[in-house]
Order: sequence, then structure tokens, then C-alpha cells
Amino acid sequence: MTRNSYLVTLSIILIGGLWLVYQSHWRHAAFIIAPSPFLLIFLMFYPAIYMLKSLSWEWKVTPQLWLHCPQPAWMLLSSKMLVSLFQMLVIMIIAAALLLWGIFSSSLLEQLHGFTPQTLFSAFIEVGFYAALFTFALSIYIGSWATLISVVTAATQNILGRFRWLAGVGAFLTATWGIGQLQQTWFYERITHWGLLNISLHNLPQVLMIPRTDVRLDFLYVGEILFYLLITAALLALSAWLIDNKVEV
Repeated sequence: MTRNSYLVTLSIILIGGLWLVYQSHWRHAAFIIAPSPFLLIFLMFYPAIYMLKSLSWEWKVTPQLWLHCPQPAWMLLSSKMLVSLFQMLVIMIIAAALLLWGIFSSSLLEQLHGFTPQTLFSAFIEVGFYAALFTFALSIYIGSWATLISVVTAATQNILGRFRWLAGVGAFLTATWGIGQLQQTWFYERITHWGLLNISLHNLPQVLMIPRTDVRLDFLYVGEILFYLLITAALLALSAWLIDNKVEV
């Protein structure tokens, strides 16, 4: 169902990336580096966009086939989420390859005196790994909320009628304002702020010319990871239960 739109997105990224590589070669590496954070933000929301679009198609076009499928709802939702993550991974790999190409074809190495391609490549892999890991984790969490919003909207159709979008708005406010309020409470801090992870970046300081042997990212707790893992699992489980028991054709 999403093949054509995905191929269009992939083509846009590929053509745009090749144009940025060309610009970085003749002008400056900033042409290929600057758009990278915006692409990561887009990828954070990619599974959410995919789930909303795919489920919207199911509700409107093929509800009889999808809701009467012999497979349980959790399996159907998981398959959609996995497809979105796979598509996201392909986009990320292509974007990373184009970014490397643009950096090494530019004059950046000449401007960074004393740095070898191996040093720059090691820093790129180090930073890219953690950026990709964080993006994947956050995208799954956002995608699970998007799934619940779509399912809640469909499940309340017979109750709220054309005002069923209010249920979706309520789920959205819970995901944003509600979680934000929870994060400011004493209870949240007590159950999540334990097991501080010390992530060290050893190659980045060399490229940034920082007089340190490493850069530490001390902001992530094991408790927070487990907390959001449980929320994500609960959101997907609730969505599956609503489809099996509340959503009607």
C-alpha cells in the first residue's frame, strides 16, 4: 500500500542528496552536513507517519479484509511497524553514504590540518551509531503513540460518530502534555533516575579540536529506558486489544 509513496520519498532523498554532494564538492561541506539534523528529525517521525497513513487506508478501504484477518491484531500491527522501521533503515543507510561521500569529496579534510580520512571516518561512525540508535528508539515510541491515536479514533466511531476525532485529540494530548507533566513529578524522577549510562565519544574531540580525550553523554538512565519500553509495549498492546474487541466494520 505504501510502496509508491516510499519510492517517491526515496527518490527525493537520493536526488536531493546527490545535488548536495555536488554542491559540497564545488563549494563547502556544510551543504551536505547542515541538512543532516533535519533528516534525523524527519526519520524520528517516519514510523508514526507510516502507521497513521497505513491504518487510515485500512479503516477507509479494506476494513472487512483487515479486521477479519485470522491473524491477531498485535501481529498485524507489529508487521506494519517492522516494515516502517525497515524503510527507515534503508533511508538512513543511503543518507549516511551520501553524507560520507559529500564530506570526503569536499575540501573539509584540507581545512582540518593534521587529520586523516581514517580519523574523520571513525568519528563519523561513532557519532552516527549513537544518533541512529537514539533515532530508532524514539521513532518506535512516537510510532506507538501514533498507532494508538489512529486505533482510538476508529474504536470510538460508533460512540462519537463524526466527532471521533476528539478521541484522537485526547490521545495526542496524553502523549504530549500528559507525559510532559508526568516527567516533572517527583514520582517520575524516583522510578526512572537510576543506572546512569556513561557514554563516551573518543573520536569526536579530535575532529572538533577539543582538548579532551573524550566527550561524555551523561543524560541517559537505565530506568528511563525501561520506563519507555514498558510504555511502548503497553501502547501497542492496548492498540491491539482495541482492534480485536472494539473496532467494528
